[in-house]
Amino acid sequence: MELESFFDKKHIIFLENTEKPLVLRELLNKLEEFGEIDNSSRYYTQIIHRESLENTGIGKGVAIPHTRTETVPEFVSILGISRGGIDYQSFDGVPVNYVLLNIFPTKLSTQYLYLIGMISRIFTDKARVKELNAAGKTSEIYSILKSEFKNYFDNISNISEKADISSENLSGVPSSDLDLLIQLDRLYQLFDEGDTTDSIVRKIERLKTLIDNRSLTYYERMRKKCQSPFSILEKCSCSGCHMEIPSVHLKEIREGKGISVCNYCGRFLILV
Repeated sequence: MELESFFDKKHIIFLENTEKPLVLRELLNKLEEFGEIDNSSRYYTQIIHRESLENTGIGKGVAIPHTRTETVPEFVSILGISRGGIDYQSFDGVPVNYVLLNIFPTKLSTQYLYLIGMISRIFTDKARVKELNAAGKTSEIYSILKSEFKNYFDNISNISEKADISSENLSGVPSSDLDLLIQLDRLYQLFDEGDTTDSIVRKIERLKTLIDNRSLTYYERMRKKCQSPFSILEKCSCSGCHMEIPSVHLKEIREGKGISVCNYCGRFLILV
């Protein structure tokens, strides 16, 4: 999977506004100008409502406002860049410089998780962030992101982190291993869609060797049980089964540094 699967070069813009509501309107107006959406006000209402439930400033200067809707058939994404910073009320208090706004149908939720996993990995790399901050043109930023996306998908053999997993649940799994599971799920999707080339098979087998057998077994069991083993934690509920997560478990999820699963359906919970 490459960056073009989500957005192309023209979908990276330098923002004129510095206030959160105005930034969101600016991004949506630009998408309407590009002909990607036909009613920016409708999507603004949806995204603002989503923000009222839970702020999407995920820290490290990044925000990922989004909405899932069946009114678009594919991903609609745009990346806004603010050199001065936006007071986004992120949990870490750091002003936001990069706003990745996404509109996508429910069927593409797994791909969305892949996108967020990649973005999170990029912005935890200080050298890469420094490179992005120094870029003077949107084309340079796109080139950096494109290269990182390709490496994330193609160079799986370079990933060597191992999980330290609880035998009773998955609370001890580091977030890096969740990245591996999301990548594996995407590879399986490509295989199921008909890409049975030796390259895909080798990547699947290589990736499976990097994942602790207990978490791999859990993932494969969940994959047989439901269409997607992953779920987004929205407000206080699992987007997979729509059940409300108990407050005690919710606190553990928000404070934890590893993987959590839904108490009800068993899906991996993605906090975005």
